[in-house]
Amino acid sequence: MRRLSRTPLVVRRWLALVASAILAVSWGLPTSSASFRDSAVPAPPSVPTGELTITADRIEYNSLTKVATADGHVRAEGSGSVLTADHLEANTETQDAVASGHITLKSSGNSATGSLLKYNFGTHVGHMEQMEGSYPPWHVTGQVIDVAPAQDVAQGASLTPCDPSRPIFKIAARKIVIVPNDHFTAYDASIYVAGIRIITLPVYTSTLGRRSGPTFGFSTSDGLYLEYLHSFPVGEAHDDFRVRLATGTGLSAENLLFDRVAGHTWSLDLGRHPTTDTNGNLVNIDRYSLDLEYDRAQIPGAPIAVQFEAHGGYYHELSTGISTSRAEGLLSVSSDTFRLSPSLYFSAGGQARFDAYGTGQQRTIIEESAALSDTLNLRSSASLSYSGVAVAGTTPFSFDAIGPSSTTSLSYSYSFGGFVQSAGVSLTYDFLAQQTSTGLNVAMSVSPDVAFNVSAYYNLTTQQLTEVDYAVNVRCDCVTVGLVYRSFPQNPGGNSLMFTVGLNVFPGNNVGFSGSGVSF
Repeated sequence: MRRLSRTPLVVRRWLALVASAILAVSWGLPTSSASFRDSAVPAPPSVPTGELTITADRIEYNSLTKVATADGHVRAEGSGSVLTADHLEANTETQDAVASGHITLKSSGNSATGSLLKYNFGTHVGHMEQMEGSYPPWHVTGQVIDVAPAQDVAQGASLTPCDPSRPIFKIAARKIVIVPNDHFTAYDASIYVAGIRIITLPVYTSTLGRRSGPTFGFSTSDGLYLEYLHSFPVGEAHDDFRVRLATGTGLSAENLLFDRVAGHTWSLDLGRHPTTDTNGNLVNIDRYSLDLEYDRAQIPGAPIAVQFEAHGGYYHELSTGISTSRAEGLLSVSSDTFRLSPSLYFSAGGQARFDAYGTGQQRTIIEESAALSDTLNLRSSASLSYSGVAVAGTTPFSFDAIGPSSTTSLSYSYSFGGFVQSAGVSLTYDFLAQQTSTGLNVAMSVSPDVAFNVSAYYNLTTQQLTEVDYAVNVRCDCVTVGLVYRSFPQNPGGNSLMFTVGLNVFPGNNVGFSGSGVSF
């Protein structure tokens, strides 16, 4: 890096004062704030995008070369990029900069640190040595990285969603090409789990922000299982590929290809799909289906929005052995939320659903719901709701079986904070069964990384405890351990257990049972 020539002390101080005035004009700073030699420079006011702003403990400026030399707590900002360093030389005209010592570069939501950086604030093109970068949720470490608006290229690098100093899951590669906020491609990539190299691939591509990695666990439906999920781009679309080896259901795989186009999302689902039925029980379905989901659309001039979904394909239910085609259409209607008072709100909705099966069976389901909610204070709220389901026809499957219902529920929740995070109680009346039941849910935080949840349901009419659910989530660095146990005192044969051990920085790894009220 070039250093400015030494001059006598008096002359150098006179030149510094002249440079201060020049910088104040060129950077839009008041001259009274520019004491570059003997004190820290105050933070400059905001300037239009495209201009380069530099602050530091000491700044020297050459008006002929347009080069500023800054030392101590250096901060340079321009065109959306922010650079901090110990030392900086920058051309304020070309916006080329060379920085050294404790460098941090932030741009477009990503950040990197290193020992030496050559960077242009106008083009956002640069070269950094001994870098560590963040492309959420991934951490990247490499010998060098070349950054550019379209893609960043790291040489001799590794990625991990864990603490880089002790990664449980890591991908090490000769070269890694990163398209910010989209995906990365690693060449000659080795995958490590707990420090053990599992496999080396010539090319490994994965989508940023979606889960790719191993999971180990147990469920009542699968037994012990080992699963690997890999997400990667396919042109403009995205693909999730999952392979699972389980003691109860053997080897299975699922491929989900999906994309969002012109106000709707389409997906092609091929393979074994683990899901939950309407009672919250885990089930496995082999499905080969095409699914369409359109965006929620507001009806012009009306406080009502509609949404349409369509699903069609061939399904095989493992638990019953039933296989047949299934076509489904859903039309959902929802109202705006109306504010009836400063704390009281009302909303309503409904859904019409039609199913046709290859067995010749057909089914129509009409659902309706309405709710009043009241925010009592900052910690508590209450709601009164009604839901009704009318069913005409039958289904050959058990996973989508649903019966008619008509219930009203009064609920109250309170947020405590501390050890007991929150608690809720509900009172429900079933008009068809003419039975009243109550439920209690308590969420506790044993520590910042350990959470415990318990729910219980009691039938006041039959005076029986119908269900008790327990859930525990433990987080450690990039790993989460989750366990859920559902128990039915009146039917112990229906008890179920699930636990998972997987990367917690990605969506989809928290444990839970839909409909049970136990989840994280």
